[in-house]
Amino acid sequence: MPRLPELPRSIVHLAEELRELGVKGTAFRLGWEAAQRSGAQTLERRPRVPKRLALRLDRVPFEAPEHVAAAVDPLLDEPRRHALRTVAAAARTGTIRCFSRWDADFGNPIDWFRDPTTGHEWPRRSHFSRVLRTAPPGVDVKIVWEAARFPHAYWLGRSGALSPDDRPANGHCLAEQIRQFDRANPWSFGPHWASSQELAFRLLAWLFGVKTLALAGRGSPLGALVARALFEAAHHTERHLAYARHAVHNNHLLSEALLLLVAGRSLDGAVETRRWLELGEAILGEQADEQFYPDGAYIQLSHNYHRLALQVLLLAGAFAERAGGSPDPRVVAAIDRSVAFLHAHQNPVDGSLPNYGTNDGGLPALLSTCDFCDFRPTLQAAALVSRGERLYPPGPWDEEAAWLVGVDRLQAPLRPRAQGSVSFSCSGFHVLRGRDPRSFATFRCGTIRDRFTQMDMLNVDLFWRGLNVVGDGGSYSYNGPQQWHVHFQGTRAHNTVTVDGLEQMVQHRRFKLLYPTQATTLRFATHETELGVVGEHQAFARQLPGCIHRRALATDGQDLWGVIDDIFGTGRHRVRLHWLLGPYPWVHDGARSTLRTPAGEFSVLAHLGEGTVLPSTLVTGDEAEPRGWLSRYYGEKTPTPSFAAELDVDLPVRLVTVLGTGQPRLERRANELVIVGDGIRLPLADSLVGAPIRRPLP
Repeated sequence: MPRLPELPRSIVHLAEELRELGVKGTAFRLGWEAAQRSGAQTLERRPRVPKRLALRLDRVPFEAPEHVAAAVDPLLDEPRRHALRTVAAAARTGTIRCFSRWDADFGNPIDWFRDPTTGHEWPRRSHFSRVLRTAPPGVDVKIVWEAARFPHAYWLGRSGALSPDDRPANGHCLAEQIRQFDRANPWSFGPHWASSQELAFRLLAWLFGVKTLALAGRGSPLGALVARALFEAAHHTERHLAYARHAVHNNHLLSEALLLLVAGRSLDGAVETRRWLELGEAILGEQADEQFYPDGAYIQLSHNYHRLALQVLLLAGAFAERAGGSPDPRVVAAIDRSVAFLHAHQNPVDGSLPNYGTNDGGLPALLSTCDFCDFRPTLQAAALVSRGERLYPPGPWDEEAAWLVGVDRLQAPLRPRAQGSVSFSCSGFHVLRGRDPRSFATFRCGTIRDRFTQMDMLNVDLFWRGLNVVGDGGSYSYNGPQQWHVHFQGTRAHNTVTVDGLEQMVQHRRFKLLYPTQATTLRFATHETELGVVGEHQAFARQLPGCIHRRALATDGQDLWGVIDDIFGTGRHRVRLHWLLGPYPWVHDGARSTLRTPAGEFSVLAHLGEGTVLPSTLVTGDEAEPRGWLSRYYGEKTPTPSFAAELDVDLPVRLVTVLGTGQPRLERRANELVIVGDGIRLPLADSLVGAPIRRPLP
């Protein structure tokens, strides 16, 4: 029988996408695409605003500014106070702090459609269902969305609370900017109607600013404007909620449910409010169970999206308590699981977490002077809600809790949680932490259950003496130049192994990865004499039958780490081992790379399994490949050392990486591999890396 011709790869991937979507998902997606492309959505009518519609700021839960100022001001040093006032003052002239990190001049008055980073002007009169398709390659809509989220409403309101002399100017500025935005963005036209999540975050910011700056008393024109905007946003969100439910099903669904809940709580005089409130509460309760895994991880496998979703739940709970009720028990349980999960990954020195997963710089409520990477503000508030206790002693991170849950709760008992080694087996996150909690490793190994992730299986992050010396590159930009999106999402940018340049999954669309990686945790050991984890994945086997990557990570719990990579298979292949190092001064001798950090020297050296040192390259900030980039904040990338060892070799092959304080070396002693450092030795025990265990440990 003659051999049938191979189908084009694009058709094969499309078939896989439809298989993963299932019958219902495929039917919904086809119907949605048809509605988008036919122009049917352009026929939607603007809702009629009830004559008696009114905004009830007394139902908005943010704490009284004077109470927050009295509680928080003693916790802030002068640099923090100065930074708060400076960012607020800049916002009054159209310079907006974007993604909690960098400033962009949007003009005065603000041009809500011009991207100041590229000069691109988004069409004002293009229908929301079509406007995103108008963007040329390399233009990121999130830049203009960021300004339209009104992050500066939080800066202006908080600055007005802590510096009363600034309050009149801040209030006048915010009120005028809200009016300008409303005039420039009529119902359903332009990019700012294209995402209901953006509507939610914008309206929350308006409510915070309007309440804290006392801009909308009963019957005021600005209050009527905000009420009408919230009413229209809720109508728009309810009409298009199915897309978030069936095609997205992530933090967007939570945010849209929160918007419905907020409209239901904060508006009087509309028959829809009861329906919106019940729908929003039902979705949030349901999704608290579905999107927050049993072990506390979040569906998107991203620490930053996890914090964003956690803030959404906290806001929902705050609105419930303001109305005299209590948060849904399912919401409280999800908050509690999240605190345990995120705190286990936290650096105790600065509150940061590994830069795992996609990171769009999103933070719905900007209620702290702490750095964007510091999770203490949200985790402190979450611990107060879920268990009625403080996780950290008093500090600037208390401001978020003061605004969201009230200053009285800051008097709750302090019950710090110990940090140790823990395996979150449901989601596949593992933490190894020994005697010094500032030095720990995180290990990513678990079958991908949902579609929101990066190609980072078996990635390792290392924190040493509070410094992230080996880390994840981040995301940089979702809609910018394609080469950067591919780079930061791809396997080669992560701290793992690639074979023949293959990716672990296929990027079929910008936000769609196909063929979810299957991975198994083989061993997790926390004995005094053995601290390590072993796992494997078969992502490359789809194109290289029989190819399995197994990785073992062992540590002395403080200063030494050994990573053993076994690549099983047959034939000759190109194997690449990569480590993205921290942004510190470095030296490289052709094999060993040494970081010169504020805490001392930390080095990386790779070997073949029998102990032969492998040559390696170190590159920082290569634009062409690209290689050697770190993006801790959305829209910002900085050069950082990228260590790689590559070789053409017959499989199977074993690679061993030595990482640690000073200049540790690998030795073979009595048929045992041992890492030797300054007065320290770390045996790489056969019990940890030996024969495979073909089932997950309980």
